[in-house]
Amino acid sequence: MSTADQSAPPPVVCLAHGSRHPEADRTVVDIARAVAGLTGREARAAYLDFSPVTVTTVAGLLAAEGHSEAVVVPLLFTTAFHMTTDVPEALAQATAETGVTLHQADGIGTGDDLADLLASRTRGRGDRGGDRDGDADAVDRLVLYSVGSSVAGANGRVADLADAVGDRLGIPADALVATGGPGTGPDALVAHVDDVAGPEERGARRIAVEPLFICPGRLWDDAVRALRRSASAATVTTGEPLAAAVAPLVAARIGTGRDGAGRGGDGKGMPR
Repeated sequence: MSTADQSAPPPVVCLAHGSRHPEADRTVVDIARAVAGLTGREARAAYLDFSPVTVTTVAGLLAAEGHSEAVVVPLLFTTAFHMTTDVPEALAQATAETGVTLHQADGIGTGDDLADLLASRTRGRGDRGGDRDGDADAVDRLVLYSVGSSVAGANGRVADLADAVGDRLGIPADALVATGGPGTGPDALVAHVDDVAGPEERGARRIAVEPLFICPGRLWDDAVRALRRSASAATVTTGEPLAAAVAPLVAARIGTGRDGAGRGGDGKGMPR
């Protein structure tokens, strides 16, 4: 058994929900590598579902290397079922089976730093593809597309996030969800885009549809395909999942791990 440097800060575990999408697991590994580069800490990827690389598996590897604790940053946006139930249960099971104390940090949340990141990405797409060369205002409507949640208030927080991003860009913004019954999913997204495009004299001319997803997944792929098949009166651009761009936000959450496990971190937890 190797012995970890006990003077070093605890490793970071970037915990994703998991996906069957072939690129999802690699994306979380990329995030962990970026977090390690930003913080100087060891960082690992782990998944709640769809992967053998569970929190327990990663904790076991850390134990074998001589680590006694780690900080776990859930790659989640809202305080819904996964954050309040699945993650604490997975961490408790991993600690019980491996002896490694796992400190749950804040998730990514829906705070100011995420709004800044989304605004920057949307603005960049406007610069590259707008009708007015170099004009960030070429995007005149934003649609933020997320998984959706049945937990009271969670979708409202995403709607507030969309408003915050729109305020930064100076354009109207809407939030739509991929799951949850009637009025959700790709068809609803296409219908909404058609609606806000409206008649040419008063509708949005260039609409940016941004995913509130960290990793590639079927829900976003379905949305992109549906938008590409549509015949909207507006020019519609689609963003990409956040991927490693979220690493600075993960690094900022490390210091929010309970019991002071984030010692040496300079992170600030943002409201979810």
